Amino acid sequence: MIDITNKKDCCGCSACAQRCPKKCITMKENFEGFLYPNINNAACISCGLCEKVCPIQNKEEKESFLGAYVAYANDLQLRERSSSGAIFSLCVERVLEMGGVVFGAAFDEDFAVQHIKIDKLEELWKLQGSKYLESCIGNSFNEAEQFLKQGRTVLFSGTCCQIEGLKHFLGCEYDNLFTIDVLCHGVPSPKVWKRYWSEKNKLYGKGQSVSFRDKENGWKQYDVKFTFENDKVYKESAYKNPYMKLFLNDICLRLSCHDCKFKSLNRLSDITLGDSWGIEKYKPHMDDDKGTSVVLIHSEKGRRLFDSCKEKMTFEEAEVDKILPPSADSRKSVLMHPKRDKFFSLLNRGVETEKLLQLLKPAIHVRIKRRIRSVLSKNSRENA
Repeated sequence: MIDITNKKDCCGCSACAQRCPKKCITMKENFEGFLYPNINNAACISCGLCEKVCPIQNKEEKESFLGAYVAYANDLQLRERSSSGAIFSLCVERVLEMGGVVFGAAFDEDFAVQHIKIDKLEELWKLQGSKYLESCIGNSFNEAEQFLKQGRTVLFSGTCCQIEGLKHFLGCEYDNLFTIDVLCHGVPSPKVWKRYWSEKNKLYGKGQSVSFRDKENGWKQYDVKFTFENDKVYKESAYKNPYMKLFLNDICLRLSCHDCKFKSLNRLSDITLGDSWGIEKYKPHMDDDKGTSVVLIHSEKGRRLFDSCKEKMTFEEAEVDKILPPSADSRKSVLMHPKRDKFFSLLNRGVETEKLLQLLKPAIHVRIKRRIRSVLSKNSRENA
């Protein structure tokens, strides 16, 4: 049976729970708000299938990087509804045209994030846009497998660890399966989001919509935008928003994100998508501040899917180290915040989000030193 002795050795993909023939594994939320396998030992038959499908215990190394592009959809409205260049949306449209089904992350009625299936273009909006918290995979690996066995085309999207979990769960290649993963910084705790969203609902009324990447003021300087009942709107720069500040300062990420096994250029997915930050310097003619995507191709199947969408996009081949530098957080594990443990302790004591932000401030002696250096530097410039 699978035994998670160190929490960093579980990415929460739920492959073990879905593959268990006795259904004796459930994904249970721990005190930090992340899902981990919980085993009913009495029902376990020691078949070992849960261990065999774990993507971390069975990490597969594979030379798969075939090339890189920068691209965006020609449909401006499609880009406006997407976090970057809407290449994911074009791939979804193509698979649906083929009579396929698409799995991806969507907000539920309580604005938690679940993996769902869509098979109609009118439902595409549910999967568009970034959701900055851990998605609950639920039973979607099993559902995808059933469609694959029926001969339906399936597109499954998720983080790199979720895609590797799916591939290990399936145990074989399917010609009718396409997989897309996203360039990932790391996943913050759903418990943190639930607390923050509850605070906003108490202040503004029942929430109606969430956008972590509203591009009304541009793609590079994006905002978070929440709408509430009675047409109330909360909008703020993502870099000033409390929840986003906690996320981007790495204080509330899953432990496995600080030792990620899946961020190399060689991945089991067919395509990797993300934001092409810095495109204005590398290929300024590809930047109109409405969103440009990084596209990494890992398989011939992924190349075919991308090629089938080219007539609806503007694209160029690119040097991967220029559109995605080796120093980027999406190519290496992010460092753990030194106050992470204290953060979750205070979170579970009911401390409000605004007060939790105080943990991001450096210690008083560090701030004094910075202030002294700033004053000395200023005096040096004035006396020069």
